[in-house]
Amino acid sequence: MAFWKSFGQTLKKGWDWFSVWILGPGAALFVVLGALVLLFFGAKNVQVGGILDKLFNRDRKDGGGGKAVDVANTVPKGRVDKDGKIIKPGEPDSKGTTQAVVVPIKKPGLFKRPDKVEIVPPGKKEPVEIDLPDGVKAKDVDAVIIVKPNVKVVAVKQHSQVKGKDLDDLLDRYGG
Repeated sequence: MAFWKSFGQTLKKGWDWFSVWILGPGAALFVVLGALVLLFFGAKNVQVGGILDKLFNRDRKDGGGGKAVDVANTVPKGRVDKDGKIIKPGEPDSKGTTQAVVVPIKKPGLFKRPDKVEIVPPGKKEPVEIDLPDGVKAKDVDAVIIVKPNVKVVAVKQHSQVKGKDLDDLLDRYGG
């Protein structure tokens, strides 16, 4: 019995080594080559990062957003009121300036409406859908910045066809 247990452990270690050092890089190479072929034939917006994340089991524990959102929501050391209390994001200081709260969007799914994004507002548990201005698609949106509870700023990605200035004009025109 001890022989079979030892033999099973050896097989498991061998399989683990084979999957990490042979199958994983091979599958990653296959995914990257497939993406290059798609790009060669004219496909646009080929994104393999999520597939590679799943392949190497490197899912985020924070649910998305990453370091940029964490840094944006960090209160600087000097942001205190006259009593020395920290002024939290979303609260105005003595000059009336408010540090905005940055909320990452939930990745738009394949069957979601392209003119809406979902976020989970600070202090809430349930996601909220936000309508986007005409001409702006969910794939163009990077983050939603909550300025006031009913006023939101939508930030577009750098490589988007929709420019930030155009988005600001649309929001001003339609009261977004």
